Amino acid sequence: MSFAAAKAIIKHSRVKAVLLDLDGTLYFEGAQVPGAVQALTALRKLGIPLRFLTNTDSKPACILRRELAAMGLPVAELEIFSAASAALRFLWEHPDSRSYCLVSSELANEFAPFHAEEGAVDYVVVGDFRDSLSYRVLNAAFRHVMAGAKLIALQKGRYFVSGEGYNLDTGAFVHLLEYGSGKTARVLGKPSPDFFKLAIEQIGCSPHEVVVVGDDVTTDIAGARAIGALSVLVRTGKYSSETLENSPVKPDFIVDSISDVPPLLGEASNLTQHGS
Repeated sequence: MSFAAAKAIIKHSRVKAVLLDLDGTLYFEGAQVPGAVQALTALRKLGIPLRFLTNTDSKPACILRRELAAMGLPVAELEIFSAASAALRFLWEHPDSRSYCLVSSELANEFAPFHAEEGAVDYVVVGDFRDSLSYRVLNAAFRHVMAGAKLIALQKGRYFVSGEGYNLDTGAFVHLLEYGSGKTARVLGKPSPDFFKLAIEQIGCSPHEVVVVGDDVTTDIAGARAIGALSVLVRTGKYSSETLENSPVKPDFIVDSISDVPPLLGEASNLTQHGS
């Protein structure tokens, strides 16, 4: 795609939705990325629907909204699309199925309509279930998979870092079940194409009408590329020039921060196309 053609496609008149990563793009280490609020205000003035993406699989959207508000970020609950949101949408689309859901206590009520404690199930859904983790629970999930249930992972992160240090993430337990059963999980969080397609379906547009903005080339940019959406990489959060250089996936555009995104969409200017 030529630079001129790319600018024409990304103009406001051709963009029907923007999918924005949260951690690293709008905030980092518990504080706003400079200019984030002003950027959101400018994007809303352009009249483009926004969705805020996160691989968080331990909290419902209402709690995430409150946490964002505490950082001064004005985001509506319905605009948040998480790994848990993707899983719930997937389960709602399979109303006749039964599932064994390994999720956090904060998400238990939202997954309750699909959870079957006893009997055969169609899906084993694995999210952040550290508050109910036990051999009994893991082995029950394993037995369901061995009996034919499909393994669904909300996300597949290996670990996350908290104030207390390194912690095993959901992916570690998904891998355990994969290893034991010899089956492969279907991942619904980033960078799975399913995640981005489900978010786009919620808005009602096509992938080629969407721009994905994020700081992680391995999840945000890879996911955008997988569905054919345009991508914008910001040089904030976990952005690394070394990671970008070594990645087989490249963004369509690179900007310094979220502050540069409204001008990009409104004027198709002030941007650097990767490789130009």
